[in-house]
Order: sequence, then structure tokens, then C-alpha cells
Amino acid sequence: MSINIRKNLKFLAAVSVVAVVSMSTLTACKIPGGNIGGTETPTVTTTESTEPTPSPTPTNSPTPTPSPTPAKAHMDKPAEDTKAPMFLSLPETVSVKVGSEFNIQKHIGYIDNCDAEVDISVEGDVDTSTVGSYPITITLTDDAGNTKTGKMTVKVYKPSNTGGGGGGGTDTHKTLAYSDFMARYPDSDIAYGIDVSRYQGDIDFNKVKAAGCEFVYLRAMIYNNGELGEDRKFEQYYVDAKAAGLKIGVYYYSTDSTIEMLHEHCSELLKVLAGKQIDLPVAFDWESWWNFQKYNMSIVDINNLFYEFADIMTQNGYKTILYASKYYLEIIWEPAGYDVWLAHYVKQTNYEGEYTIWQTGSIGRIDGCSEDVDTDILFKSKYPEVFGSSSGGGGTATDSGEGEAVG
Repeated sequence: MSINIRKNLKFLAAVSVVAVVSMSTLTACKIPGGNIGGTETPTVTTTESTEPTPSPTPTNSPTPTPSPTPAKAHMDKPAEDTKAPMFLSLPETVSVKVGSEFNIQKHIGYIDNCDAEVDISVEGDVDTSTVGSYPITITLTDDAGNTKTGKMTVKVYKPSNTGGGGGGGTDTHKTLAYSDFMARYPDSDIAYGIDVSRYQGDIDFNKVKAAGCEFVYLRAMIYNNGELGEDRKFEQYYVDAKAAGLKIGVYYYSTDSTIEMLHEHCSELLKVLAGKQIDLPVAFDWESWWNFQKYNMSIVDINNLFYEFADIMTQNGYKTILYASKYYLEIIWEPAGYDVWLAHYVKQTNYEGEYTIWQTGSIGRIDGCSEDVDTDILFKSKYPEVFGSSSGGGGTATDSGEGEAVG
């Protein structure tokens, strides 16, 4: 996919600029393509006879939340648009090499609730021929006239000629032993898992299972930078993980921006999954939020993209789950009753929405894999057809104040 951004806003050397940039529209607030939305089978499409009972022992174990069967979802443009656009990324300071061009679109990200086309105006003097700091004011305006303003300082710098130094420094990379990860959530209703892609290299899944892992999410396909492809390790991972007796889920890393594009790519995904036994829901993983405006989508558009993915998967016999970080679940996504795979890198999450899988971090170390892995927990009571009907309950989670997943 080739996405062209209209670059009407440029800061040239020794120029005082007040500019307006209009982003071209690829999709309207109502996404074309007929019936949009998905009976995305939530992570839990089964009925539970009882809610899991609380366990008094663990304090870190989160509480499984209900998973209502969703209606066929679709998000429409509001009758009256009263919400201003929002910045998804707005650094306080950006650095630009002296003599180079400054393009504001490379340094910020923004989105509107229903307008794919958002105007951006920038006020301020930036002289990229002269070293210094230049404050600017950025204003976003949607079709209804709602505005959002932010500030940024552009620092023009001269590169040092001293070159790189040889000081070795200390490796401060932290990892978490898988046994320590499991010890944080000692609950009978929790299954422990990991998610991997080709970046984890060769994996001995027999050792992974022996280390206490019960399920694994494999990246099946990726669409990024205009290229679609099966993860080069997926076939081998699937065969080996299945042979080791692990429960398997798959995810599709997407940067789709239209319904037509999504349908084309889902056709390829279904070919990759054909004939394979997938135990857990197929995850939709859309997390390319930096410079989001280049995709020419609104909040309405991207939610409808997910609903359409869910419907496609449902029509082909697969359950579906939405993967997203806590931050974007709170400001962008509306799961509409579909199950959620929460990414929140803390010991104890304070996310108040519903979720059935939780990615707790990305620095796990497990026997059988030489690279870091993402660590995940799953509520077994939400998948009785996979893990059986008998399970315990969870405790209540609170925020630990640690970092959050990005994307």
C-alpha cells in the first residue's frame, strides 16, 4: 500500500511560517462496504453457569470480567459533532539539524472522532539555518469547527564533530524469569502464556511448556509499510507448539485503513489458517498510532475496521479478540462487547474495562527461548471449551505505577 500525505506544511530556512495543512481523505466517517461490523465472537462465546469465586490468597490476580455476546456492531457518525480532534503524539521538544527542512507531520500524531480530514495550522517562526529554540503553536480543526491546540519547541542544532566515543557503559536491560511472572498471579483460574513472532528466533516449545507455559499466541500475518506477508516462523512455531501440547491462538498485525484492503488481507489470512486447529480467538492487533493521520481514518473508521474483521472471522468459524494497550482502549476503542486482550505493563492493572487476556510485560525469559518474550495471563473460566469448566476465581488488581505497553 502506498499512502501519500499532502505535504503543504514545510518550514524552510529563515522563513516565518503560519501554514495550514489539509490531510487528504481516503475513508469517510461511514466506512463503505455494506454491512460493517462483526459478530466477533468474543474471547468467550460460551455460556458460563457461574461467575468465578474470589480467591482470598493472591492479591495481584485480576478479576475476570463478563463477556456478553455482542450484537453485530457498527459505529455511526454522531448527529452533532461536538468533540474536538485530539493529539495522539505531541512532544514538548523536537530536534532538527541545522540547514534541514522541518515538516510538522513527521513529529506529531492526531485523530478526530468522525472526520478523517483534519486541518492543522502552525504559528511560529522557525529558522532552520540558525541554531536556537523556536516555540510554535499547533491547532487542529475538524469539519464542525471544533479545535484543539498544543505547543512545541523546535530546537535547531549543529551536529557535533567529535564522533562516537568508546565508553562501554553498563547493560541495564532487565528481564523477568517466567517462574517469577507466574508467582505474581497464583490463581487456579489463570493460565500462563506467551506471545511470539519471528523476532524470538528458534524456540523449543517442549521446554517452554515444561517451564509452566500453557498457551501461546503466534503472529500469523503482518501488513505493514505496504507489504503483506505470513510471519516467516509461523508454520514452524505452529507445528512445534501443537506437538508440545500448548493451546494456540494467533494474531494479525494490521495497518489496514480501508474495508476493501481489510477484506483482501483477511482472505490471505484465512488461507494461512486453513486446516490448522486454533484453540483461542484470532486477535486483531492495530497499534500504529504514531503519525496516525497518514492513514486518513477517524475513530469511527478504525472501530468499524475492527468490527468488520470480527465479522469476517465469525463467518469463517473463528472467534475474535481485540488486542490493545490500556491507553488506547480508554481513548479510541469501543469493543462493543467483544473480548479484549489488554496490554498494560504493570504488576497490577487498574484498567476498569472488560478483558479476558492480559499482556503483563515484554521482558519475560523462559526456558526454550533465548530472546525476551511477552508474558500473558488468561482466565480459564472464560474458555471452558479449551481449559475445562472447573476453575477458581481471581482477586482484585490495583495499579502498581509501572510502565504501560506501547501500542
